[in-house]
Amino acid sequence: MATRGMESADVAVVGGGILGVSIAYWLANRYDGRIVVLEREPMVAEHASRRNTGVIHRPFYLHPRNARVFARASSVSYRLWKRYAAEKALPFAEVGTYEVALDDSQLDVLHTYMRWAMENGMAPSEVELLDAREMRSREPNVSCAGALLSKTDTAVDYRAFTDALKTDAEAMGVRFLTGAAVEHVTALRGDLQIVLAGGRSLPARYLIGCAGGEAVDLAHVMGVGLEYTDLHFRGEYWVIADRAANLVSRNVYSVPRHQDLPFLDPHWVVRANGKREIGPNAVPVSGPRSYEGLLRPLSSWITKFYEPPVGNKVLLLMNRDFLTLSAQEMWSSLSKGEMLRRVQKFLPALREKHLVARGTAGIRNSVVNRRGAIVKEAIEVPGPHSYHVLNYNSPGATGAPAYAAYLVDRLAARGDLDHMKRNPKPPRIWDWDTVVRAIGLSV
Repeated sequence: MATRGMESADVAVVGGGILGVSIAYWLANRYDGRIVVLEREPMVAEHASRRNTGVIHRPFYLHPRNARVFARASSVSYRLWKRYAAEKALPFAEVGTYEVALDDSQLDVLHTYMRWAMENGMAPSEVELLDAREMRSREPNVSCAGALLSKTDTAVDYRAFTDALKTDAEAMGVRFLTGAAVEHVTALRGDLQIVLAGGRSLPARYLIGCAGGEAVDLAHVMGVGLEYTDLHFRGEYWVIADRAANLVSRNVYSVPRHQDLPFLDPHWVVRANGKREIGPNAVPVSGPRSYEGLLRPLSSWITKFYEPPVGNKVLLLMNRDFLTLSAQEMWSSLSKGEMLRRVQKFLPALREKHLVARGTAGIRNSVVNRRGAIVKEAIEVPGPHSYHVLNYNSPGATGAPAYAAYLVDRLAARGDLDHMKRNPKPPRIWDWDTVVRAIGLSV
């Protein structure tokens, strides 16, 4: 029986991050029915949706086929966010990004990225290859063998985007329940009973799981995704002093050294408010909300290790590169000098005195498969009266509105939303048909 005031939901979306809110928005745009978003925190966008680099990434670095969903979603969503920011008067600063090759051996990667940019729908005017001499003339403080300039990478406030989208979803009838942590889900005669913290419960016809760091846990509760486990990595930033803000005018990323592991060389990032930061690293932590500390409490690490399937983690721990890099990332959390040293590879003029305060830390939640490999792409897992999105990582916030439309379209094609009355609403800022055609992944 539902708790007083909690009517049965036609669709319950678990997770009030930017993806969950985007899915709720599109559901309400296409259907009539009771749509409820369940969020454990007091407000939406409390975790990865605000604790990130704050960049709308253009898809020059995404493989057009291996990462085709993210690549298409990122390409389409850039235009959606640009229009949305203009309509809502939200920050939208096209600062651009330099992807730099630290030595000649990485120059081929830049040429590959240039080709991918074109295949992923970027205009030729958006990207430019620069040799070392041209980079010195444009950015004298940057040391590199060459760079790719993505001119339309944009600094934004993703929490502001999520809050505005929540308001629009509520205007179409979506109900948001905050402080509503899901503890258990039971299937009863074709429906679901969602048990929330504090003993409350919510009947629902269908559940969409996009719970970020707890997405795998939710899938396991419902008996699916059992071949996967997850690990959590904290990304930490340092705030740069205003007097050093003009060392570089744009974002600076370096060609990644480790394509298959979630260990990133820190970037120079221009925030939407004009502040500069460096980061992130990728520090292994024991949980999806472990924003402070390393190895303590030990009990949380033991619990994490024994979450099934244990074999996935054992295989990963046999990877010597993973262990070495994990130790280095932990050291970078303790040592400001280590973080500085990494950035000085491309920005030697940066000094320790310029790192004035720790910035916001975020958690990246990575799925590990049965081979002990960390999965890079999003994983979609159907369940009993449910559908689960696991491993929705970077560039997740960038592509959220287009990916959410793709997902709702996919669920409709599967017949999972047939219990709701289809009633497309007139276009507001975004037009459904235009978005679905543009992403080109309709099932």
